[in-house]
Amino acid sequence: MQQQQSERLAHWQQVYQTKTDRETSWYQDEPAPSIELVREFAPPEARIVDIGGGSSVLAGRLSAQGFNVTVVDISQAALDRAMARIGELAERVRWIAADVTEIDDLGEFDLWHDRAVFHFLTEADDRKKYAALAGRSVIAGGHLVIGTFALDGPEKCSGLPVARYDEQKLAQIFNPAFTLVRSFHDTHMTPWGKPQAFFFAVMRRTSSDTAA
Repeated sequence: MQQQQSERLAHWQQVYQTKTDRETSWYQDEPAPSIELVREFAPPEARIVDIGGGSSVLAGRLSAQGFNVTVVDISQAALDRAMARIGELAERVRWIAADVTEIDDLGEFDLWHDRAVFHFLTEADDRKKYAALAGRSVIAGGHLVIGTFALDGPEKCSGLPVARYDEQKLAQIFNPAFTLVRSFHDTHMTPWGKPQAFFFAVMRRTSSDTAA
């Protein structure tokens, strides 16, 4: 397990040290679906954690709109790039360089967002750790927003295998701590114009129990 975590860290550090944003398939100039979901399901000035935020522009957009943002990413190089991009706004954001499957406590949040990490967790034990942390972190009545590759999405990303999801598969992982309230498909266009099928789910924290 320790070797797997080390390899994961080395992989993502290399990606962000050697590629520009537009050389990564997941980059978005404007993360519209994510921003719209945060606005809809989180109150003003809410506490938002963006898991696998990388060098995304999302943290800067949300911070500028008054949200209290925390970004978690395994790659310090990715976080450095995001901080440099948003300048003085970076001081308003809490930045954590860590593997989400190895974190015991992140604090409490109104909304948990992830469009980058969960589908890379191909081991059941990693998914269990992730779901348990989400259950500990999101307050009762708060929301979990996850974007993953859909069942007809890519089988690999950044050279790594991924897991693909639909409504039933995601809901099963996060029950009973979270209840599905919305899901939809979205087509992401890579910076070089290739469509990728994504699936988004919004779940409400409804139980004091941790996820299964």
